[in-house]
Amino acid sequence: MNKSLQKLITGSLLLGVFALSSPVQAQLGDAGAILKAGAADANLLMKNYLDPFGKGFGAGMNTGWFSTAGTHKKLGFDVSLNVGVAVVPSSGLSFNVDEVGFTTLERTGGDAVTPTINGEDQTNTQLGIYYTNPITNTEELLTEFNMPAGVGFEYVPSPMVQASIGLIKSTDLSIRFIPETSLGDDLGNVALFGLGVKHGLNQWIPGGKLIPVDISLQAGFTNLTLTTPFDVNPESGADIKNDFPASTWEGQSLDFESNGFTVNAIVGKKLPFISAYVGVGYETSETTIATPGSYPITSVNDDYNGTTETQTKKIEAIVDPLDITISGENSVRAFGGVQFKIAVIKIFANYTAATYSSFNAGFGITFR
Repeated sequence: MNKSLQKLITGSLLLGVFALSSPVQAQLGDAGAILKAGAADANLLMKNYLDPFGKGFGAGMNTGWFSTAGTHKKLGFDVSLNVGVAVVPSSGLSFNVDEVGFTTLERTGGDAVTPTINGEDQTNTQLGIYYTNPITNTEELLTEFNMPAGVGFEYVPSPMVQASIGLIKSTDLSIRFIPETSLGDDLGNVALFGLGVKHGLNQWIPGGKLIPVDISLQAGFTNLTLTTPFDVNPESGADIKNDFPASTWEGQSLDFESNGFTVNAIVGKKLPFISAYVGVGYETSETTIATPGSYPITSVNDDYNGTTETQTKKIEAIVDPLDITISGENSVRAFGGVQFKIAVIKIFANYTAATYSSFNAGFGITFR
């Protein structure tokens, strides 16, 4: 691939990921307070909060594999840049914290219903943990935090760059690839890999050459990893004992990995300047979220006695607290799309109807 074209495509993808990541990363910074709940309850709470983002990203990654039902001639190829945008259903924009089933965490104020990361950009929900003071025998608040708001954006974009080449027997091989690349100190690193294949079926159907439409099968797998810095510092106060040096909390990060797989049956018609297609498919996706590093939580100071030990609370460290898996909600889907081609330039768009419906649009160059 021409180096200038490669830089343009890579830069465009990273710009798309940057646009995707900036508001989400800002909210994830606020979501770091959720770790005050401790590992068990933080996993429950964070999974509910990030659920639509994980499902939407997986759905978006499974789009954009093709813009026609036909295949290239031998050694024909195309290079394209496209963005899939999954639409979060209304059920994925909020959740009820009173229904999560926490171990120790409970609502201390505000509304029970709070936005997910794709929900409204405001919330008044407070959560905390109570404990019984052993000296006064009264119930006191151990720790408390405000739930993070959403980004106020009901869509999850998934930028993709892809190259395809025609092989023998009406077969196209497609590759998506971006090496691990820095997005800047605030956003971390991103890497992308995907492999797909499309095979024309007309050749195997008796009289298939006379059929006025192209019929094909396509399958594709995509993996994207995104690592972004996390910054969770310990609570401070006269009643909190902290024996940890500041360096304990260095190296915190949030690791995001999404895998998507799809298989599709496509029927379409290719004309000199325009092509259209429809089809049905099956897809799966899975997103994992982890937080490597050490993170501070506030716990009861068991050594407190009111005289020689006057601090009722203490800081403890939990290691790698989050280990979340979000499975995609889409399975069977229907789709349709159109491509406009002028000389070697193509512009295309696609719509997929599913639980997490998605749009996909892009442009590229194509030969043969």
